[in-house]
Amino acid sequence: MNAKNQLDNEGYTYIDLIESNYISENKFKSAQKRCLKYWYKYFTDKGLSDDNIKININSKMENNQYFKQPKDSLMFKALYGHHKKNGGGFYINTRKPAVSQHDGMGLATSQPAIYKDKKLIKLKEKLRPIFNHMYGSDTHLHLSRFGLKLPFKRSKDMVTHTDMSYIKEFKNNYPKRRYINDPVSYAPFSENQEPQRIQALLCLSDSDSGWYGYKNSHLKYKEIGDELNWPGKTTSLQLIPKKVLKDLNLERVDVKSKLGRLILWNCGVAHGNSACRETKPRLVLYVNYQPNNENTSADKIIGLGNQPVEIKI
Repeated sequence: MNAKNQLDNEGYTYIDLIESNYISENKFKSAQKRCLKYWYKYFTDKGLSDDNIKININSKMENNQYFKQPKDSLMFKALYGHHKKNGGGFYINTRKPAVSQHDGMGLATSQPAIYKDKKLIKLKEKLRPIFNHMYGSDTHLHLSRFGLKLPFKRSKDMVTHTDMSYIKEFKNNYPKRRYINDPVSYAPFSENQEPQRIQALLCLSDSDSGWYGYKNSHLKYKEIGDELNWPGKTTSLQLIPKKVLKDLNLERVDVKSKLGRLILWNCGVAHGNSACRETKPRLVLYVNYQPNNENTSADKIIGLGNQPVEIKI
């Protein structure tokens, strides 16, 4: 089964770009270094020394120096500390381990400069022909960030979710193609049968921690929508109980991270990232292409989820 057929029929696919001679290994190594440069800068700007934050992305981490730090330490404050928007005081918002957009790890991977890094954008631009083929149309490239998941002995799978809403209005008739800056996906497909949105990540490290998804779940829009009682439009994750997936006899598939591997999935696939224990760090670059009438690229960050906002939707 070729990649497009697998994406259409099973809801996910992956392409090893180095092995297929599409992009050289050096390009991915360079992107890896650039992402880590931004990562380190976030923490050194908060007073931490290089010795306290260095990560060997190519080796198993014996010790994770980022988690379980004293509450009065610079690391704890960097991970969980915030300044009030009105210029007021400093406060701590604890979430263990620190992996969300609202704490240090998320903030470190979503600095505005990351979205506009020209070399990272150039790498993502090389992927446009793949997305044009998958959509069957021209595309619009959005600005996006990277993600880093560090090994942790109690690490868990990310909660199972879709990047799509379940809206009863579209139970029997799929919606029109989305506006390119619309943060909402309304169904797995548009009325012309093209995917409403193809989600993707580009692996910048080798790790047993990767992506998991439930094969064919994008084809169960009606069934899952009925089970969820059609919760309606959402700009955040749509959580999917595992019992619902089990009752529909949907099979979980796991794809490990591998340098140069592009993982793609339909927005209607129930999925998440997998636990990161006793393995190498998982570093990925998110890639966001939308179907469009011409090939275009964004110059501002749109308000998807917890991203920095330059275009309010």
